[in-house]
Amino acid sequence: MRLGWTATLTYDTLRFAEFEDFPETSEPVWILGRKYSIFTEKDEILSDVASRLWFTYRRNFPAIGGTGPTSDTGWGCMLRCGQMIFAQALVCRHLGRDWRWTQRKRQPDSYFNVLNAFLDRKDSYYSIHQIAQMGVGEGKSIGQWYGPNT
Repeated sequence: MRLGWTATLTYDTLRFAEFEDFPETSEPVWILGRKYSIFTEKDEILSDVASRLWFTYRRNFPAIGGTGPTSDTGWGCMLRCGQMIFAQALVCRHLGRDWRWTQRKRQPDSYFNVLNAFLDRKDSYYSIHQIAQMGVGEGKSIGQWYGPNT
C-alpha cells in the first residue's frame, strides 16, 4: 500500500560507488554483521551499503508542534541516528537482512511502509516530530540538542 506523500529522501553514500580504489587490505570488511572480501566482493559491498537507509538533517518540514522548528540542523543528529538504527531493524524484520535496494525495480510495499513511518510529519509514527514531542514529556525542549545518553 502506497500512501500519498511527498518527501525528500537523500542518498549519496558519500559517493562511495564512485571510488575506484578500495583500500588494499586482506582484512575483511564488516557491514552489519556480514563479512566481505575487498578483493572478491566489491559489488556486494556496494550493494549492501546502497541498501541501507540514511537519514540526515532536513529542512523545510512542517513546523514541529505547529510553531516549532522546520529544520533539525544543529540538534537532530542523535535523533536521526536513532531513526536509522530503528529503520534498519524494521527493514531486516520485514524484508530480511539479505534484501537489496535495486534501482529501477519496484520495491515491496513493506519497504514503503518503513519509509512512511519516518517521514517528517506529525502523523508518522517515528518522525522527528513524534520523537521531539516525546522529548518534551521528558523535559527536553523542542530543538534542544540530544546527546547519546538522553
